[in-house]
Amino acid sequence: MDNKLNNMLNDFFKENEYLTDEELDAKLKDFVRNLNNNEIKYQDTPLDEAYEILKKARNAKTKKQAIKLANEAFEKSNACFDAIIFLSELEDDQTKKLEILNDGLEKEKERLEQEGFFDKKKIGSFYSIFETRPYITGLGTKAALLTSFGQIRQAIDICKEVLKLNSNDNTGIRYLLMSIYAYLEDEKELTKLYNKYKEENIRALFPMLVLYYKLGNFEKAKEYLNLLNKNNKHFVKFFKGTLEPNKDLMSGYYSIGDETEVVVSMVDNIFLLDSVSQIDKFIIENSKK
Repeated sequence: MDNKLNNMLNDFFKENEYLTDEELDAKLKDFVRNLNNNEIKYQDTPLDEAYEILKKARNAKTKKQAIKLANEAFEKSNACFDAIIFLSELEDDQTKKLEILNDGLEKEKERLEQEGFFDKKKIGSFYSIFETRPYITGLGTKAALLTSFGQIRQAIDICKEVLKLNSNDNTGIRYLLMSIYAYLEDEKELTKLYNKYKEENIRALFPMLVLYYKLGNFEKAKEYLNLLNKNNKHFVKFFKGTLEPNKDLMSGYYSIGDETEVVVSMVDNIFLLDSVSQIDKFIIENSKK
């Protein structure tokens, strides 16, 4: 959803908030039809214009031009925090990338607070709200950067803040937090988080495997290894060096149970893998049938 559509929908529901469900359904059908026919009157806002400029920045032919346009987008409307995130993505220096995010997140939080988005009713649903979604994305990016810098405790605080603001965790920050707890050998916090979501995918199971491997509880580690192999037959291939990723899927995307799930999950867990340099032997040996 873009800013323009979000504003149209907000206006629609404000205008029709007292209708019955049946009346609202009929009005909504009219709204969709008129929208598709470009028959809804709408005056572009500075934020709409900012997103149009940001779109040009994303399609720019050179990095210099992309930076220039992204800055223009933010100057057009400081509510276009996506422009700051994009600027951080363009920065090669990781320290400067974090500086851009820190400065942007501080100002964005202040702006959102002033506009009432940190109201109790909204906290917990930030990713579902168009205006606060970029803030959640920015926090997640910052948490990953802090982890790569070895600033683990700060990363934990950011992850917890994201889960507080966005309780259903659409962005999957819980997986990073699980990996951090495994890295720190914090069995209490990791098992609590794992049990809250009860997932059997690589991104949830691998931290559990690593945790018990690091703690020397190999029987427990084998339990999670068996679950990993059961849910993705390609998992062990990564450690054997025989994994051939599915080339049909776009970069950055993966499918549960596919080779790409293994690759993406392991790339996201480089810092955790580096802490258990001999785990490949354990995985290969205990994956034998």
